[in-house]
Amino acid sequence: GSRARSASIREFRPFDRVTRAFFAMVEYLSVGMKLHAMYGADGEFYPAEVATLSTSAKRKKTPVKVHYIGYEPTDDAWVSLDMLKCKALPKDKKAAPAPAKATKGAKAAAPAPKAKAKAKAKAKAKAKPEMDYSGLTKGMRLQAEADGKYWAAEVVVVSKKKKDTPVKVTFIGYDKQYDEWLGADRLRSKAIVPKSEGSKAAFGAVMPQAAKKILLVKPKVKAPLDPGFSPLILAKQKYLEAAKECKDKLTWALPRADGCGRYSLPVFADGTREARASAYLAGILIQEMIWQRSAGSLILHGPPKICKFIEKCYSAGGAYEFEVMSMPKVCGTPDKAFEVKIVENESEVPEAKDTPQVCGKDANGCRLAFDLGKSDIKTVAVKDNEVVYSKETEWDVTNADPQYHYDAILAALKLAKDTLPKVDAIGGSATGTVSALNEATWCDIFPNVPPDVYKAKVVDIFIRLGKEIAGDVPLKVINDGEVTALAAVQKIKAGNVMGISMGSSEGAGYANADGNLMGWISELCYCRIDLNPKAPTDPWSKGAHRGLSHMYLGQRGTTKLAAKGGVEVPANYKYPHADMCTIKHENHAQCLKLIQEAMKGDKADEVKKIYETVGTYLGYALAGYCEFYKIDHVMILGRVSKGKGGDIMLDQAKKVLEEEFPQYAHIKFHTADDHFKAVGQCIAAAALPELK
Repeated sequence: GSRARSASIREFRPFDRVTRAFFAMVEYLSVGMKLHAMYGADGEFYPAEVATLSTSAKRKKTPVKVHYIGYEPTDDAWVSLDMLKCKALPKDKKAAPAPAKATKGAKAAAPAPKAKAKAKAKAKAKAKPEMDYSGLTKGMRLQAEADGKYWAAEVVVVSKKKKDTPVKVTFIGYDKQYDEWLGADRLRSKAIVPKSEGSKAAFGAVMPQAAKKILLVKPKVKAPLDPGFSPLILAKQKYLEAAKECKDKLTWALPRADGCGRYSLPVFADGTREARASAYLAGILIQEMIWQRSAGSLILHGPPKICKFIEKCYSAGGAYEFEVMSMPKVCGTPDKAFEVKIVENESEVPEAKDTPQVCGKDANGCRLAFDLGKSDIKTVAVKDNEVVYSKETEWDVTNADPQYHYDAILAALKLAKDTLPKVDAIGGSATGTVSALNEATWCDIFPNVPPDVYKAKVVDIFIRLGKEIAGDVPLKVINDGEVTALAAVQKIKAGNVMGISMGSSEGAGYANADGNLMGWISELCYCRIDLNPKAPTDPWSKGAHRGLSHMYLGQRGTTKLAAKGGVEVPANYKYPHADMCTIKHENHAQCLKLIQEAMKGDKADEVKKIYETVGTYLGYALAGYCEFYKIDHVMILGRVSKGKGGDIMLDQAKKVLEEEFPQYAHIKFHTADDHFKAVGQCIAAAALPELK
């Protein structure tokens, strides 16, 4: 009772009045008592219980240890009384942000002016990096410093005009007269990050602490040279297990010209700490589906706060601005903006729809075919299913002049044409997306061509080339990965085939059980396979994302590990040297050759870890693909798969499936022999157009 509290207070007579008052308040609590406690990392209050009470002088600022209900004991924290919400505590339990007497009508006193001035002077004396506040939004909870202590606060507004103190905060539980403009030196929030040169943290790009606890999962089969590798597929599995009792769900649809993708994800209730994990993962899964199938818009239905979060992520300045800006081009509608719409009823979300595409499979007559890769142009001449000419010509995809590309492709095709008596049809493939009308709607082999010039000179480049070479003969151009899948169907004599070319980047394509295409773009190189917050960025998305397949299942997956794997390479080949972070491929091609050569030497046992690491990437990526593609066979080709290293890589991928995903252990791996590369793919490309 009160006598016991008085005795406790007498023990603390050496302390000041405020300290005694705080310990008096502690006496109102007891171990096991249920309350709400603020989590320091994000400033939000969560259900908790008192774990320990301290009367130690060392604990006078944080005398209560709490356990957050539903979380691990490792998350337990010592907190101050102002970080608690409990009916057992008197209403006047909160001391002001500074020990000054409160004025009449105020809930607490304002921070001491002298302390503020002292703190500002101290902060100014230290040279600190420029900070990016773009991740902050009105109403966001954080912690703000006053009188040397951090208090629960909320963002009122972020100003672009106030350089040193751009964030106005209100201290939670205190009058507006104590609101203050602060800078990063007096704020704590995961959303405030150092500003990178030439870039800034987009809204929703930073992984919340709640998401890290659920989504960062270590694989059973380790990536020897990449200990931080955190597969998306494992994150999804762990999340679905954690959310299996959730009553709410987020449903989305991604309409496109000839179909629609649809998905539902169970989500934690709006306003809970775990809901941040739901929203973060949903953004990634929507991105994944976008690059599988393409989309002209995004339709959302679900908890309002999560929907609003996703909407802002898929807007200008959001984490997925790259997708928002790319999809109109991918869909062949560059003048129509990507839109996000939130609907009230689930019935307003369109149903899933696919339109499989049937392609020609007989290369009869006299045909030309071309394959445009990021390093070279391959041209072939085929007569009645027999290859009579084949040649590879190097080119510079980074050239910004579309006429350069047109002339290079035309010259290569003319050489092939000269070996045939006539041309009955032309088939082709290219990286990126090609429309059903043979338009190069979004091909990343022309990355530096300005948008207005691309629309005028590149979109119809295949159509113009076909007419100049052979007039109005049948023409069919598709994605290069799709050609690989179609060729594999002919070789394997079976369907449900995923073709993956591990060259300059990952090129992927899929043929269903009938040996036809799904009508999807399958640009899987833009899908995230690694959730490690420190995963590498890539030049294709211009640093917008981390952990995309570009840096894992192409030659960059090996070259970024070269030095770690004991390969002796020039200084400018050591990732992340600036020369290895551009869109150009020459250095990576040369570095890969050094890796392949090192596999033949004394350090082979060390170098093979590079291929084991890439094999681990491949295994977990395939397991992720299996959710959306029914895969019985995988055809692997590309320079990364060559030689002994390629065999090691495939063995490691098989190990991943056998040990972590036994349900996919039936998948058969096939490699492209010289005949397949020289003949199979060429004939598949040449056979695409059906003769009239």
